[in-house]
Amino acid sequence: MTNLHCDVMTCANNRDNFCCRPEIQVSGRQARDSEETCCSSFLDATEGAQNSVGCSLPNTALDIYCEAENCRFNSNERCGANEISVQSGNVQPHSQSATACASFENR
Repeated sequence: MTNLHCDVMTCANNRDNFCCRPEIQVSGRQARDSEETCCSSFLDATEGAQNSVGCSLPNTALDIYCEAENCRFNSNERCGANEISVQSGNVQPHSQSATACASFENR
């Protein structure tokens, strides 16, 4: 499991900068940098959505499935980093495309 810090405050799965989900999916199969990745598990809190797992305590460590073939931490579509950070961007702050795996590193 990977330690995850998340600063995407518009995500319904975010609680106290951690994630309420037991796992997340990072997309961006051909990504060459972090801005070409996104958290596919993003759920827009401003749309009235509530996290799908009924979070009382957020997870500090979880499974991270990752499509980013060019990231050095990707091993058979699983993240092998000890910890990662998911961050929000400035464009479309209420969509998954505004999220990025800030820990992405090229092979």
